[in-house]
Amino acid sequence: MNLLIVEMRRALHRRVVLVLILIALIGCVFAGVIAFTSSAGETLAGLHSDGNTHPAVMRDWWIAGSGDGALSVSGLFLLLGGLMGGASIAGAEWRAGTVTTVLTWEPRRVRLHLSRTAACGILAAVIAIALQILFLASFLPAVLANGSTAGLDADWWIALVAAMLRVSLFTAVGAMLGVALATLGRNTAFALVTVFAWVAVLEGVIRGLKPGLARFLWGENMTTILTWAQLENVSFRRGPVVALVTVMLYLSVITAIATFVFRRRDVASTS
Repeated sequence: MNLLIVEMRRALHRRVVLVLILIALIGCVFAGVIAFTSSAGETLAGLHSDGNTHPAVMRDWWIAGSGDGALSVSGLFLLLGGLMGGASIAGAEWRAGTVTTVLTWEPRRVRLHLSRTAACGILAAVIAIALQILFLASFLPAVLANGSTAGLDADWWIALVAAMLRVSLFTAVGAMLGVALATLGRNTAFALVTVFAWVAVLEGVIRGLKPGLARFLWGENMTTILTWAQLENVSFRRGPVVALVTVMLYLSVITAIATFVFRRRDVASTS
């Protein structure tokens, strides 16, 4: 537990983490201003023209079962932020050549790596919750001045909170994945390039050539978890629980490989 707390403190002192949080806060302010100005003088029908949603209508913050709404926008950026943060925290140790120093203080490599991974995941989840609250709060001026709070009930609030928790889980997964990949490649760029190449390139190729394998891809499984519903217009059926287990299994395997490699790696030459 002490090591976990220490790793959390070290992560919070990383400049990249503070910069990412600052960028997110600026984005929240920008989103609130855009929502307010774009809703000024509009009627409710105008805000929903062409079937679109608008954050000035509070019910449009999250539409259960579809993945639509303002919250889904924050989910993508938080996932990317978690990935970049986790990869930078682990990659900075290799870039600065301080791995040997850290191991002198804590020589149990498995314990160190797992503590760092868990610390990044916990911090990412907590920060994601806080940023989502601020992101949605930035829309309140638009809601109160130009929009509507009609149609809100207990089920909607439960669905919104559940979606926020799932987005926080995504952010934690991104951070832990970033730590694992940066440890494997011994730098931040390796983690970011690997994720981009797999998600943007290889998964697209697999979808095109082998549609039946799409159920095993990160994209389909994470979308299923976010919406917490069976995907539409796909040739397979996969429930959200199975998708959640699949993503956790992938993360566990990658983390285990990174832990094994870190345990066996000669770090003397990297300092």
